[in-house]
Amino acid sequence: MGQGDQEKPIVVCTTNVLGSIVRDLMGDSVDITVLVNPSLCPADYDIKPGDIYALSKAKVLFYHGIPGENPWLNNLLEAAGNKQLILVKVAGTYNTPEGAKNCIKIIAGNLSQIFGVDLSSRMSELLNEIDSVAGQIQYRAHSLRVGNFSIICMHWQKAFVEWVGFKVAATYRPPEQLSASEIASLIDVARKNNVALIIDNLQVSAEFGASIASEVGAIHVVLTNFPGAIPGTENLAKMFRYNADLLFSALERWSLMKKTETELEALRSQVENLRSMLESLIAENESLKNQAFVYQSVLAVIAVAAIVELIMLLVKKSS
Repeated sequence: MGQGDQEKPIVVCTTNVLGSIVRDLMGDSVDITVLVNPSLCPADYDIKPGDIYALSKAKVLFYHGIPGENPWLNNLLEAAGNKQLILVKVAGTYNTPEGAKNCIKIIAGNLSQIFGVDLSSRMSELLNEIDSVAGQIQYRAHSLRVGNFSIICMHWQKAFVEWVGFKVAATYRPPEQLSASEIASLIDVARKNNVALIIDNLQVSAEFGASIASEVGAIHVVLTNFPGAIPGTENLAKMFRYNADLLFSALERWSLMKKTETELEALRSQVENLRSMLESLIAENESLKNQAFVYQSVLAVIAVAAIVELIMLLVKKSS
């Protein structure tokens, strides 16, 4: 690594939501340190010596101001001891297109001011990318009529899922915080609302919703709340597309499953009708057999009677 690379200003971001935006805006003109691995919830972050060092040398720190940062951010800042560090809070939701665009504008404005660079063109490109992806998602959502379907999701995915257009029947907190009665209530709500999807948040739990889904006949989906946790989700626009594609694919599977169940039920009904008809035919056949037996028996009696009379006549004649 050359001297020029080592002298790049350092930008620290608490999450890759912020880090991915800085990267898209600034490219390789700055060194970016993202504190929380995108596959983890911020509340699960553990302070590392390398992060303390990066923060001690950094020009600026971008953070959300969310509860998950509270347990460790102040301790990290104190350990870094960087009195010249510029702190920029990027508040508000980011997992809807409008929220993402607001984050991009805040970060671009601050980076332009701090580093004296014109980012207006690059910012416009990012905003247009968000709008383009949002339009594609909304078009697909409309064609699938997602507003007719109910879902249950982890609370931190509610904003995005509602924006896509689904009806949110219920949300849930991190699974470890749920009581048995709350889980039972979720199952009850899912059944009453014919819920199609149970949506987990990757950074919290990728498995909790699966048990509920299997219980109520829904499809289990796992969305990511941070870019970069999964290949193909390097920034917010790509993350939106990835998450939406998962939702649409799962909805199509659920619809096909329900259609198949309906067709199977219709076939079962037809089979039951055919079985009833067959039983009736068998009963009628038995009845016909019985009638034939009676007829044959009567003929036999008549024949016997005729023979008896003939014998009696012969006996009379012979006498």
